Amino acid sequence: MYTPTRAAIALSVLLSVIIAPVSVAFVTSSPDEQLDTQPEAPALPDAESLFEAYITAIGGQDALAKHRNLVMHASYRVLASDDIQILTISLEAPNKLYAELEAPALGTTVQATNGTLVWGINMTGSTYEITGREKDEMLDSSFFQGEASYKKHYSSIQTTGTAMIDHKPAIRVDFVTFSGLEGAVYFDPDTHLVSARQIFPADTSDTSVLVTVSDYKEFEGVLIPTVQHQRVGEANEPVVEIEFKWIEVNVDDMPDFDPPADKPLSSGS
Repeated sequence: MYTPTRAAIALSVLLSVIIAPVSVAFVTSSPDEQLDTQPEAPALPDAESLFEAYITAIGGQDALAKHRNLVMHASYRVLASDDIQILTISLEAPNKLYAELEAPALGTTVQATNGTLVWGINMTGSTYEITGREKDEMLDSSFFQGEASYKKHYSSIQTTGTAMIDHKPAIRVDFVTFSGLEGAVYFDPDTHLVSARQIFPADTSDTSVLVTVSDYKEFEGVLIPTVQHQRVGEANEPVVEIEFKWIEVNVDDMPDFDPPADKPLSSGS
C-alpha cells in the first residue's frame, strides 16, 4: 500500500500508547477473516507480479515519481468511546516522516524520522530518541512509495496463500524487510490493490498487526487508500478507524524532520 497508510499503521499504535483512552495493541484478523496459511503457490501469481500489478493499479511509476512529498490530515477515532483525535502525517521522499497526534484537552505528541534517527516529543515537551523494535517499525513506515519500492525494502517476498479480508478474497504475500521485520501484504485479486498489511510480532508474547485499508481515491494521479480499520486480538469488530480527510501533494512548507536543536534527546518516551 502507499506509505501514508503504512505510516498511520505504525504511528497510530505508537502514539496512542501515550494519549489514547484505550491502549491499541497490534492486531490480528477477526474470526471470519482467519488467515488461510496453507500454501497455494502453484495456483497463485508469484509475489513480484502481484507487486508490479499493484504499482500499475495505483497509477504507475511515472505518476509516483511526481510525488515529492505528502501531508495527510486524518481523524483517529477510538470506536468504543467515539473519542476522536487529530492525526497529521507529513512524508518526504525517499524516507522522511513526521507525524503529530493531537488529543483535544490533553495535548499533542510527535513521532518523526529523518531517515536515520527516529525521535519523538511527548506531551510534556520532552524530546526523546526511539530505538529498538519501535525504531525499525518507524523506519519501515518511512518508505515514501511504500509497497511500490518493494525491491529496495524487502529482502524476500513469497506468495503463501489466500485470506478473507473484510469478507473479500485476497492473496497473501509474506515478506522480510532488510531490517529483519517479518509480515504480509494482502492483494485484492480483482483490483490488484492492497487490502491489508500485517507486521508479525517479535515473539509469541505479542499479538500481530493487521490493518485493513479501503476507499482508494486519486491524488495527483496516484490512488491512495483513505480509510483504515484496526482490530485488537480476536475482536470481531475494529477498535480504531483512521480516515484521511484530505491529502496535499508536493507541499512547499514541510516540517523539520530533524529533532529540535535546542532540546537534548533523552532515551525512551
